Amino acid sequence: MTSCRSETGLSMIEVMIGISLFAVIAAGLASTTVATIRANSTSKQITAAAALVQNKLEQLRSLDPAAAPADLTPGTHTDPANPLTPLDRGGGTFTRTWQVTPNTPALKISRVAVTVSWTGLAGSSMTGVTYVCETQTCN
Repeated sequence: MTSCRSETGLSMIEVMIGISLFAVIAAGLASTTVATIRANSTSKQITAAAALVQNKLEQLRSLDPAAAPADLTPGTHTDPANPLTPLDRGGGTFTRTWQVTPNTPALKISRVAVTVSWTGLAGSSMTGVTYVCETQTCN
């Protein structure tokens, strides 16, 4: 009995083409993975900065203006816990400052701009603004 099947294998050229194709695909996936990791890291930093801005804005808005708190005096203020962690504690990579501008946009109303800056892969800054009364009631 004779066999009808061919017993030839893959040639060296076919193997090399397959390995080359695999290498090109693997390199593309590797670069995509690196880009995704960087984007995730940047997103994490932006989210943490936004939370730090929001926390300070809420804290400043909750202060009693009749008590004349130091954090609401006109000028630039720096967080004493700088540099901050994403959980609002000292020892991190975020720096928080805020600028209080009195009588803006109207008399007896102060504009408060909180800025958080950070270092890392995509170091940058983020600013949030609120308005607070300089007296018990805004008239």
